[in-house]
Amino acid sequence: MAIYLEMPELDKDFPFRTLINDGNILTTPHWHREVELIYVTKGTISLGIDDIPYKLSEGEIAFISSGLIHYVLASPGSERLVYQFDLSYFASLNKENLDLQKLFSELVPVSLYWKQQQEEIIRQLLESIQLEMDTQQTGYQFVVKAAIFQLISLLIRDIPKQTKQPKKMNKLATKDVLEKLDEIFRYVEDYYQEDITLRNIADVSGYSTFYFTKFFKRNTGKTFLTFLNDYRIDKAKWLLINSDYSVSEIITRTGFESDKTFYRLFKKSMDIAPLEYRNRMKID
Repeated sequence: MAIYLEMPELDKDFPFRTLINDGNILTTPHWHREVELIYVTKGTISLGIDDIPYKLSEGEIAFISSGLIHYVLASPGSERLVYQFDLSYFASLNKENLDLQKLFSELVPVSLYWKQQQEEIIRQLLESIQLEMDTQQTGYQFVVKAAIFQLISLLIRDIPKQTKQPKKMNKLATKDVLEKLDEIFRYVEDYYQEDITLRNIADVSGYSTFYFTKFFKRNTGKTFLTFLNDYRIDKAKWLLINSDYSVSEIITRTGFESDKTFYRLFKKSMDIAPLEYRNRMKID
């Protein structure tokens, strides 16, 4: 898995999967085009969705819309079920022409703020899906698909909407574009602490610098330099929340050329200073 872009290998005929994650598994910041639900079945977990940290306990649920950056901290003693599915599978039955991605992006992402009855119904659906996936009795895919359709309708109809809309990737691209972006993001992940030039990254993509510049801007909504700086800022935010490194150490570890550049970009991104961000966002 690339840390910035995850591309789950889902069955093209039924693009859905479930995972059981032990609490010791730490999931670093990433995004994917698939919708995801996280159901805490044991203990307590700490996670972040769109730069907002949450703490969820046994029985609580998180919903993550397509394209949102999210992470889960190591939470020893806990367990969580993860459900991922691609909305494109349901497009042929969307006769009302609902914009599912938009509708899902507006939902309150954690069940802490849902009505208890809504949380309970969705919890039961998720448990029934997992049971069918575990036992795989005859006809289990019919049961799972039916449950997912019911889940989608419940999310659309019953889950409260946010007043503030989350930040999203500019465009959920096609598979070929995602694969090329994944290649680029993997390179950035490996070398973001070093000096990455436009020529370097264009060579990695196999494009000329001119074509790469157009390709990247068209498919991410930002220039590569802006993306690289945003990526380094995201890494810095991760370290501020999850380490005791000094700000100077974090600047060095995230590849910024100077303290001045880092502070300017961080303030522009978060509208607060790094230490204030650490104090406000860190989950003990």
